[in-house]
Amino acid sequence: MKRIILIVSLISFALVFSQNTYAQGCETPSGDEGVQVFGYIQPEINTFFEDETVVRFQFRRARIGVMGVVPYDFSYYVLLETSQFMNPNQTGPFLLDAFVSYTRFKYFKISLGSFKYRFGNELSMPCNALYTIHRSRSVDELTASLNGTNRDLGIMFLGGDKSSLFQYQVSLTNGYGVFETRNNNLLDAYAITGRVIFQPLHGLYLGASGRYMESPPATEGVTTNDTKWRYGFDARFSLRNFTIFGEYINGEDEGSYLEGGGCGGDPVLKNGFQNADGFYAMAVYRWRMLEPVYKIEGFNTSKGEEGVATTNDESSICHT
Repeated sequence: MKRIILIVSLISFALVFSQNTYAQGCETPSGDEGVQVFGYIQPEINTFFEDETVVRFQFRRARIGVMGVVPYDFSYYVLLETSQFMNPNQTGPFLLDAFVSYTRFKYFKISLGSFKYRFGNELSMPCNALYTIHRSRSVDELTASLNGTNRDLGIMFLGGDKSSLFQYQVSLTNGYGVFETRNNNLLDAYAITGRVIFQPLHGLYLGASGRYMESPPATEGVTTNDTKWRYGFDARFSLRNFTIFGEYINGEDEGSYLEGGGCGGDPVLKNGFQNADGFYAMAVYRWRMLEPVYKIEGFNTSKGEEGVATTNDESSICHT
């Protein structure tokens, strides 16, 4: 059945807004101490042109948080999601980010707690700074944890900022995401994620990311662990009101893999192997209060059982 979806985001409003991210949070605490409250909302109208047209209102995101600085070299950051549309399995508001950071040194900071993976450009962008309300399919499907979320519990080492020649982020996390507590054992499952950014010129940066994940086999009778490899490259260039950027991601899963999960859906666990890669490229021009966007993206997968010819191929390219 062919389905056409029209989504209109009415407003994206932030109580505290900043283009400069702090560690891995969406906002930057200011001042020497004290609690700062921030948040943003993204209500929208969805129209589904199916056998019977459906129109409904919902919140893509409705978030509120607190952050602050503890003299002299520590900070904290907590963010809650109050919208049930993004994760209907959670009852009431649920935790997204909650971490404490040691920030004394510019090139050696440490964060401990729950935070978003730092893999590639689009996933690293805060939601209130995205140019389109949905992330790209390759980002949704290839950068998630074992349970399909893009946040995890662990420790991160990072350094540099937008004024530095180099930036880096390296994290060791449980691998199961922020909603899983039973399997949080680094001896059984873990994820190592790294990202490096090179900024040779003003307005230009080049990035490279990688990740290795290992977990107990999802299939009974299998003795070897499931493994997941990811690597990606991204670039961005800005000149006055014009910005162009893009990203490529490649993934290889052995033992089991997650399929789907984009646009708020639930991912499905399947056994076998998956080789997938995808890309997107976007051009943005800011003119007064308007910001027209052109985006093209593609996604390819090859899936099957170990030792058996590929049973399912998929390839798609779409324009926005």
